[in-house]
Amino acid sequence: MDIQMIGAGSLGLLYAGKLAASGAKVTLWCRSDEQAAAIHSSGITIHHSDGGELHIPPGVVKAHPLSEFHEEAGAAADYLVLMVKQQGIEDLVERVFIPYGRSIQRCVCFQNGTGHLELLQQHLPSGAIYAAITTEGAKRIGPREVLHAGSGTTTIGPYNTEGMPESGQKSASREISDIRLIELLNRAGFKTYLSNEIYTAIYRKLMINAVINPLTALWRIPNGALLDDPMRIQLMKELFDEACAVYDAAGISREDHLWDQIVGVCRMTSTNTSSMLKDVLEGRATEISWINGSIVRLGQRHGVAAPKHELLCRLIEGTTK
Repeated sequence: MDIQMIGAGSLGLLYAGKLAASGAKVTLWCRSDEQAAAIHSSGITIHHSDGGELHIPPGVVKAHPLSEFHEEAGAAADYLVLMVKQQGIEDLVERVFIPYGRSIQRCVCFQNGTGHLELLQQHLPSGAIYAAITTEGAKRIGPREVLHAGSGTTTIGPYNTEGMPESGQKSASREISDIRLIELLNRAGFKTYLSNEIYTAIYRKLMINAVINPLTALWRIPNGALLDDPMRIQLMKELFDEACAVYDAAGISREDHLWDQIVGVCRMTSTNTSSMLKDVLEGRATEISWINGSIVRLGQRHGVAAPKHELLCRLIEGTTK
């Protein structure tokens, strides 16, 4: 299976390395020439939390700068996998999807928020869009090295142009290809499922990120520290309740124990630095407008205000100006 992957951050390095080690043909498109050169010359090293490591030798993962992406690359891929952050999607549309979208048949999107799937679908006239939700823990520690901080699950499912689960009959060849992809990911060590309810999974992950990430970024604390203070827990609960009101107005289903899941995520990832906190500490733009901003915009469409989420958007955006 030919996997073309765009984005060599923590998840990009982790998935590219383990997929290649399991026998997939992987090409990694990097944002910089320097990172592509480092991977080309030295390969990828995946460090495990128990002290072990997996080294993927040079040449096993093909690495190129994104500036060299071309139509043949898109056409060759069984799947084009997007590992860029949400705020990089618009740039990716300009550089890849507008000029080469017609050659891309299947695109798998590993992003946290909402809105990007519909944007990408506009430039894939005959291609299929898939959303992917993962709880794998990874931290990049160099241009070609990543720490696999914790194993999780990955859920992948098809999306249609309305942003709802795909309906109707799929072709037999595409269904077989999807099964092969799931088998490949499982063989690479990622516990992966194919789901027809990816819409629910996306909004579950959106809620979790909207309650945890901005508060860790605002207070400069790891995930678990949110549970150390009753005041912090209270604000988390207020964000949760506000988002629940938006979901209810929009007709978005959610599990009865979603709050318990959020608390559980804080505990299981207690020492983790959220991606939003990392962006703030490094002075980069964050995904706040795609996460909490998505809840604000959804509420506006359905006549429900989300003032706490809107305030967090302004506070976090102000830290990186």
